[in-house]
Amino acid sequence: MFRSNPLSIAINAACLTLLPFFVCAENKLDSQASHLQTNERSMEVIEVYAQKRKQKINDITVAVSVLDGEDIARQQLKDTTQLSAFVPNLKITNNAGEGTPPAFNIRGVGMIDYNTSTISPIAIYSDGIVSGSANNLSVNLFDLEHVEVLRGPQGSLFGRNTTGGAILLRSKQPDREFAGYINASVAQHDTLSLEAAVNVPISDSTAMRFAISHQDYNFSTNNQMPDQPDGGLKQTNVRLIIKSEFDDLIITSKFHAEDWSGKPKPIASLGIRRVDGSGNCQTSQLGSSLCADNFGNQIDGNDFWDVNADTADRKHDTDSWGTSVKFEWQLSDDILLTSISGYRSLVRFHSWDSDGPGNFIEGAMATDNTLFSQELSLAIDFGDNHWVSGLFYVDEEIQQNNNFDLFRDFRPVPGFETVAAQYFYDNQLENSSSAIYSQIEHRLNDVFTVTAGMRYTDETTKYHANADKDTVAFGFERDKWNEKGRVQDDEFSGKLALNQKLNEHSSLYYSYARGYKSGGYNAGYSTSQAQAMASEYAPEKLDAYELGAYLQFWQRNARLHLAAFYYDYKDQQVFVNQTQGIAVDHVLKNAGDSTIYGVESELLLIPSHDWELRLNIGYLPKANMGEFNQNGLVVEDNRLPFASKWNVSGAIIHEMTIMDRDLIAQLSFDFQSNFYFDQEENPYIEQTNFVVINGHISYELNQALTLTLWAKNLTNTEYSELRFNSIAALGAVTELKAEARQLGIEASYKF
Repeated sequence: MFRSNPLSIAINAACLTLLPFFVCAENKLDSQASHLQTNERSMEVIEVYAQKRKQKINDITVAVSVLDGEDIARQQLKDTTQLSAFVPNLKITNNAGEGTPPAFNIRGVGMIDYNTSTISPIAIYSDGIVSGSANNLSVNLFDLEHVEVLRGPQGSLFGRNTTGGAILLRSKQPDREFAGYINASVAQHDTLSLEAAVNVPISDSTAMRFAISHQDYNFSTNNQMPDQPDGGLKQTNVRLIIKSEFDDLIITSKFHAEDWSGKPKPIASLGIRRVDGSGNCQTSQLGSSLCADNFGNQIDGNDFWDVNADTADRKHDTDSWGTSVKFEWQLSDDILLTSISGYRSLVRFHSWDSDGPGNFIEGAMATDNTLFSQELSLAIDFGDNHWVSGLFYVDEEIQQNNNFDLFRDFRPVPGFETVAAQYFYDNQLENSSSAIYSQIEHRLNDVFTVTAGMRYTDETTKYHANADKDTVAFGFERDKWNEKGRVQDDEFSGKLALNQKLNEHSSLYYSYARGYKSGGYNAGYSTSQAQAMASEYAPEKLDAYELGAYLQFWQRNARLHLAAFYYDYKDQQVFVNQTQGIAVDHVLKNAGDSTIYGVESELLLIPSHDWELRLNIGYLPKANMGEFNQNGLVVEDNRLPFASKWNVSGAIIHEMTIMDRDLIAQLSFDFQSNFYFDQEENPYIEQTNFVVINGHISYELNQALTLTLWAKNLTNTEYSELRFNSIAALGAVTELKAEARQLGIEASYKF
């Protein structure tokens, strides 16, 4: 129905070029429509930190989506993996199960590699501290001021270079009033949650804020195997912020800790062989009684969320903590010196099952991860210029103690015992990055402001990959391979952009950005020395061209954000699932050049004081990877994984007064069109169109107490978090189910 061709780009660019005329016409209509008055809920000006300082959103040259803390709490968003339903062209999934490195994807740029050594092209910054490896991308969302999702390369101002984008989390800051809240919730799937925060003034200059979040829940999967768990986690997260404000100095100290434990979500092993021997099942028949795997195993259930997996011996455990300190010296009225230092420690064990009821493909990921970062920046305002320059350094050490157990059930079977093998990995990586950056914003006149920035980055990855192997024939073999190496890259990245003011509340922007992500070493589940030796990968680069608009109109009761972008992607880092015989190898390689382009829009309407309408649209007509052919490893010019052509989300919010108290009702939806979970475009590994509907109703019983009824996946939509091609090994597709319908009730008390 929709064709991918350059004509789409031209049409979109033309539309954006005509926006000034549209806005002028709209302003004229506004002046003529005397019957339309600015209502009580006309929207406030959005202020963001997308360019490392507080600015009005129409003053920046970045595509950014903003969710405030109230939105996050209202939607019952537990962590960063649930943000994708509210941002155009953003997709996030727990592609190897909750607690493992998630897959983040913005505008088709992402990384589906679940290995604990992975550096994602999308970074999270929690109160200014970079996330580092993908181990730290899943962050619980509680007691936040807001979240900003920056789409597109961030190659000038932000810590580690990212080709896809950045997500900024800003915690609620301490203030000088004693206050707090307690939120308690119960829901289906044995879900209990508690969130609380207290703000305490310590002196005239110092205040502290302590927040805690506790979640105890089961997954909605129904494990049909006797005495096997459905899976679930307990997650406790705490945060303490102490802030001191003096005449010329602000010191903000932060401590956080996380304790997660439980059982991983059991997978569904969807056999593709017809039980009558007539061939393979159709994709619509997977999971039914018509289909089984190579060993005759079936789900043994009629419900979509039924699975059949032996996960009693699988577990998850995470212990992490971190601290940071930020100094802001106002050296003069126009000069600000900022230093921010951070340290994080993460120890995690996650064991997984990928074969259902058998013992064929199982393993564990054990990670000991530490990160130190330091940034020093100087911001100067002089005349019509704002100039910021800085130094950035990050050092991250990753110690892996993984294992990979293949075909254990074959060990006692004569003639098949040679197929079975267990690998034990002792991998060590050290990733370090140093950078110097500078960006200036120059106000040319009352209409135009130009932004120019550049960054030089020097990154190094040192690795030591060591593996032992256990087989029936040879027993335990130490140092099956023992590889050491070093990957070093240095590169310039930057940005050139122009902001055009249309009026006080509306603007256009035109931007070029160079994104860069360094090379490294993919310390995954290698099964041979040759594969371990070939696991280095090179840097990728992305040239991004973008037109955008931030518009307010209709007496400031409507806001429209638009962006059209064109990406020229070179040496794209692609995670490939490659079948060799019955084994599946997971490799990260640089594919050829590719092209991505698309458009986005975010619309907010407030037609009256008691109604609010939101609609977000993301469209990716072209998001293909470059072709690659090296030593028998072939990557076709297929569509990128996790890259739907269409994603559309929206919400209707209605406020009313009942018995002199406020009632708020909200209904929201998220639509995703077809996408694939890997690069092969295999129909068995495709997620077809789906839509998820959520809602809530909250009633203010008094000024302190509010009661909320909420629902997730109201229509019980059936869709997957992951589908993995295990056909060669098992005659099955490995699937992680998304969550089923969940209804809950929450009580909130403020003091």
